[in-house]
Amino acid sequence: MSKTTTKTERNSKLAKYSAVAGAVIATGAVNAQVQYTDVNPDVVIDKTTAPYQLDFNADATVDLNFAVTSVQGAGTYMYGSVPITYTYQASYANVSAGAGAQVMGIVTGSSSTFSPAALNSGDLISAAGLFGAGGVLAAEGMFNAPAISFTYPFMQGEFLGATDKFLGANFTVGPNTHYGWVRLTVAADASTVTIKDYAYNTVAADQINAGQMVNLQNIPLDNKVTIKTQMDQAIVNVTPDLIGGEIVMVDMTGKEVKSIIISDVNTTITFEGVETGIYMLNARFEGGTITKKVYVR
Repeated sequence: MSKTTTKTERNSKLAKYSAVAGAVIATGAVNAQVQYTDVNPDVVIDKTTAPYQLDFNADATVDLNFAVTSVQGAGTYMYGSVPITYTYQASYANVSAGAGAQVMGIVTGSSSTFSPAALNSGDLISAAGLFGAGGVLAAEGMFNAPAISFTYPFMQGEFLGATDKFLGANFTVGPNTHYGWVRLTVAADASTVTIKDYAYNTVAADQINAGQMVNLQNIPLDNKVTIKTQMDQAIVNVTPDLIGGEIVMVDMTGKEVKSIIISDVNTTITFEGVETGIYMLNARFEGGTITKKVYVR
């Protein structure tokens, strides 16, 4: 059973799941755009449970259905004039969209099959994405014909064995389209789907980042970046909207000795090949620069 979290619960969830947490909690900002819901306790779906119906905005319209099914059986086919007996078993984790809703995915295979995409934290969910009616999140099974020593295992779906990956989605309210995400963990044998939390942008047609729980636009830059140094490296944590920035390491004369593009919310820059001394580590973005002094031994 889901519930809309209090501010304290939302901050706790942020601390658990995202490098964004420190920055957001420090500001005490309250978001007027992203509506976040913590599924507490997490919902675990398997073949014995009823499908889970997710309603992003609690308007009594089901937006997404999650279900796990299991199939098994046996049969015979003719190999020339010889009958061959076979057995099969498989587990499928599926998602289907309700009326006016869609899930974000990719087209795979020669048959142009639509498959839900497993997104990473910070991935963009917007009108630019490819959306469809649903499909197989994950599938795993086995086809076995002992008489001819033939065994065919099969695996399918980007969510198979995934932990804390995101499913992008959209849904309509009247003529307006909204974008959201659902955080999922799926067993390696596709036997369970765990739904942890979800969120959507309350502003029609506006994008949202996978894992985004708060409005990032009005948070000061210095509250959106943290730089932690260790013996031989520095770890830079940023909010998803800052992905694409650059980390530059300069010596005390201002000479650049190392640089790396920020491609994720967590980016590591190593000190390998850098001489002992004091350096400035600059995290550069369109909106400004965050600087930290580091000592390389």
